[in-house]
Amino acid sequence: MSRQHRRHCMELFPIGLVHSSIRSRSDMPIQGVDAEIEVFPDYAGALLGVEENSHLILVCWMHEADREVLKAVARKVSGDLPEKGVFSLRSPVRPNPLSVSVVRLRGVRDGRFLALANVDLIDGTPVIDLKPYQTGWDCVFSATGHDRTEKIRKMSPGEYRASLIREAVNYHGEFCPGVAVAVRIAEAATRVLERDLSVPQVSVALGADPCIADALIGITGARPGNRRLRCRGGTRYVFAGPGVEAVFCLRIVPESADAILASGEASLFDYKARSRPRSIEK
Repeated sequence: MSRQHRRHCMELFPIGLVHSSIRSRSDMPIQGVDAEIEVFPDYAGALLGVEENSHLILVCWMHEADREVLKAVARKVSGDLPEKGVFSLRSPVRPNPLSVSVVRLRGVRDGRFLALANVDLIDGTPVIDLKPYQTGWDCVFSATGHDRTEKIRKMSPGEYRASLIREAVNYHGEFCPGVAVAVRIAEAATRVLERDLSVPQVSVALGADPCIADALIGITGARPGNRRLRCRGGTRYVFAGPGVEAVFCLRIVPESADAILASGEASLFDYKARSRPRSIEK
């Protein structure tokens, strides 16, 4: 470290600890797990009003991470993905191993224990800070990222389904039967179009169900303003990509989200793939 960098060294103190069932980084699921944050008694007063928020920004220090690595591979998905710089990855290895994640607050116990969902931190991780997540400031729905097609191909079906559920619930607000149907449609559409459904080349025409519509918007990032979204009504949902179109017609589906996830596709919808017409409206 240069003398110039030393002048800017910072001292941080943990305000709490993560209590998790996961004790090894290699065992952590991609979507994280339910966990509890213990805030130390000296900082319990800082939690006043925290229960008014559905989600929090959790800042932690990944104490077991390698700080000398500048390039890495997203090995949680597949070891043969392209190497990237750690500043373009969510990898724990990085010069300053800070974890910044949005977590769902499930409850507060004894004034200083926070029950959280989607925590991807191992047991004993020091907590540096907590902040309220604010949709108007922190949610950038129009944000874009890299094409995840190759990454999705490397995922197991279970991992991809979990990622779709999380994207859908983050937008819709709950895991309901409509979200479950949307996830099943998205799985099939990904298979037919052979690409990430959030890329600009994919457009979506929605049917009448508001829950399915919400979920598919959350999954695809399609909206009228980016000319990727149309609303038709009815029971048809259409995904159009380069050279191919997938048309889904809903059947009568179970009322239970878990039953929908366990059902065969043929019992949930009919679908066909065809060459893409000139306009999605044709």
